[in-house]
Amino acid sequence: MTVIYKICPASAWQEARQARVFRGSPVDLADGFIHFSTAVQVADTAAKHFAGQDDLLLVAVRAEPLGKALRYEASRGGDLFPHLYGDLPLTAVRSAVPLPLGPDGRHAFPAEVTAPKPFDPAEEGWVEAFSDNYLSLVGPIWARPDETDNPPGQRRFGFLAEERHLNRNGMVHGGMVMTFADHALGLAARSVNRTHAQATVQLDTAFLSGVEEGEFVEARCRMLRETKSILFMSAEIAVGDRAVANATGLWKIRGPEATPRGSI
Repeated sequence: MTVIYKICPASAWQEARQARVFRGSPVDLADGFIHFSTAVQVADTAAKHFAGQDDLLLVAVRAEPLGKALRYEASRGGDLFPHLYGDLPLTAVRSAVPLPLGPDGRHAFPAEVTAPKPFDPAEEGWVEAFSDNYLSLVGPIWARPDETDNPPGQRRFGFLAEERHLNRNGMVHGGMVMTFADHALGLAARSVNRTHAQATVQLDTAFLSGVEEGEFVEARCRMLRETKSILFMSAEIAVGDRAVANATGLWKIRGPEATPRGSI
């Protein structure tokens, strides 16, 4: 879920609630769209345009229901800001909370805005690994492109825990961890077995700790041994230095594939 933010006077928001729609501030109406900010941008927006102003609200809005009416466009400084062309339906509003001035004269933002920037695998040098129809539902799985010279079977893969991966207790479902282990070990096995079809014949997973939304889960895979028809694989699954699970499995090497797949 993507959340964008609007700073507005409490009185304007009260009027919007009575009208059941928010049409924007005078500046918005003059520009022809409603100005929003991302979580990264909103503090600077407050400092530049609302310095010293009290009685403000920070309105958090879910971007997805806004559809094509929401566009990300360059500002005078070059950054892309969210602009909504049309009225804001209140059904898209996630929350509206006071934005008080702190002792230093700056606005005090809630934790969801001041929290550290979420981990971005692409910015950290990870690339999307091979996918298939099933994995497209729960992925992507990420790979390190700088490990192709590692010993056969020694690879690292990862996935970013999202809200859709959580169970009823608010932790990543064990089934997702097992799915990740199966695909990661299978991709690592593929770096050994490059031209033959293969299939998982056994996968054992021991859970050691839970995973929370926003954490990046990494599988450090290696091949234990191989025979003519079986690959014995193992992975340590972790979030940073915290062990999450250990997984071991057997991959059956089958006949040559009609079209060999690439490998990571």
